[in-house]
Amino acid sequence: MKGANEVLRILSISLAVIAGIHGLIHLLGFVAYWPLAKIPELPYKTTLLGSRLDLGAVAMRAYSLLWLFAALGFVIAAIGLGLGWPFWPPLMLVTVLLSMVLCILDWGAAFRGALIDVVLLLVLGVVFGLRVQPVPFAAYNAPVTPVKTVPIPAGLPKPVERFYHLTYGDQVPVYHSAVVTGRGTVRFMGIIFPARMRFTHAVGQGYRHYFEATFYGFPVFKVNEHFLDGRARLVLPFGVVENDPKVDSAGNQGLWAETMMFPASYLTAPRLRWEAVDDTTARLRVPFGDGEQVFTVTFDAQTGSMTRVETMRYRDERAGVIRWWGEMIQGESQNGQTAPTYLEVTWEDEDTPWLNYQIEDTVFNTDVSKYIRQTGP
Repeated sequence: MKGANEVLRILSISLAVIAGIHGLIHLLGFVAYWPLAKIPELPYKTTLLGSRLDLGAVAMRAYSLLWLFAALGFVIAAIGLGLGWPFWPPLMLVTVLLSMVLCILDWGAAFRGALIDVVLLLVLGVVFGLRVQPVPFAAYNAPVTPVKTVPIPAGLPKPVERFYHLTYGDQVPVYHSAVVTGRGTVRFMGIIFPARMRFTHAVGQGYRHYFEATFYGFPVFKVNEHFLDGRARLVLPFGVVENDPKVDSAGNQGLWAETMMFPASYLTAPRLRWEAVDDTTARLRVPFGDGEQVFTVTFDAQTGSMTRVETMRYRDERAGVIRWWGEMIQGESQNGQTAPTYLEVTWEDEDTPWLNYQIEDTVFNTDVSKYIRQTGP
């Protein structure tokens, strides 16, 4: 993954450099056609389109100003790309289109610039395609059973007890299933794709994940993976992964880590044990076969919210364990509306989360016994 990130970083730097140089070259058009100086490659003239369009001296100055605007647009967009400013793609797109018009009008002298613009348009086509969010999955509709509640048990670690009382009061809901649907992004081969996702859980027993990574909103690859009966099976774009104890171990950790999306189940599922650590963290022991796996759970010191679940986890069937964490981020509430909730998932050796997920819909306590073993949304 580091190698893929490095390739993307080099490509981004290359794009910024090319756009910046292209912009500086556009300054020559401004200088030549104002005119401020004589440039042999761009001799002063007042005609364009192979002398078929005569602008005159005044209009030619206006034309030269457009070269200046294009120069500034390319340079600012290049700087924005380098610094991660969010507006750089639309600015570069507008500038490329302007540049292409200018170069076509002066084709004999500027055709090379038009060719560079075509390349930049192709790159921007990819950039914009990776910024288009897919439409949501169709709503999951199935009969649900009433949600019962049970008292919060005594003897919990201090931050755990605080969180549950602040979140639920004195009673927590009992969930036997959850179908969580949303959209976000997923990184694959170093590229961040928009995605729509559905997580289906038989609480404390198993799950199924279904992802669709998209380009311009259309699926380009799909992932259907599950952890059922203590075994994991991943149907990935490059093949199927199954029958591996390391993958099964990671699957069980995924089961319990994702339970933070409906954390009441950390109190109601069997064979879970909380242990005190300090005022903002606690240790959670979850069952795995005849043994246990351990998570460190972090709570916000100010709000008491559960914010992070962390463990040592296998990433694939070949590598050793590496630190992994999932974080819940509550969005800003506006106009009395419930804030969206985001889930971010990160491996320690990566710079950024590989998964960002906005929860858009959750259905509890429906029969998922067949659905959890299906493929597709």
